[in-house]
Amino acid sequence: MKKTLLAAALTSLITLGFAATATANESEAATQAQPATQQAQMEFAENDLQTFASVQGDLDTIRADYSARLEATSDQEKAAELQQEASQLMVEAVQDAGMDIETYNNIALALQSDPELRDEVSAMLN
Repeated sequence: MKKTLLAAALTSLITLGFAATATANESEAATQAQPATQQAQMEFAENDLQTFASVQGDLDTIRADYSARLEATSDQEKAAELQQEASQLMVEAVQDAGMDIETYNNIALALQSDPELRDEVSAMLN
């Protein structure tokens, strides 16, 4: 379960990171580029962790749908378009859940290096 959570978080992080960077202004992008060690030391509100966990199902659904579509196409332009659509839907899912992309990405980064946080979020998923 931990590997699945981490894999899902990393995939979401990468996808959301690209989407957020594409739409962010320079100061927001600089904030998101903080070293992972600094972000891993952050404390997160219980509500943010619950929101992070709750949105994973929606992100998994989007990821599965668009992964299948990407595998079915050999057209590079169509693949890029599908990736952009998936990124936008993921960003919207996170925002609709009441979380900003920066907080989502910070939690996803912290999960990589904080086993206690990973266990806490994993327990919320069950």
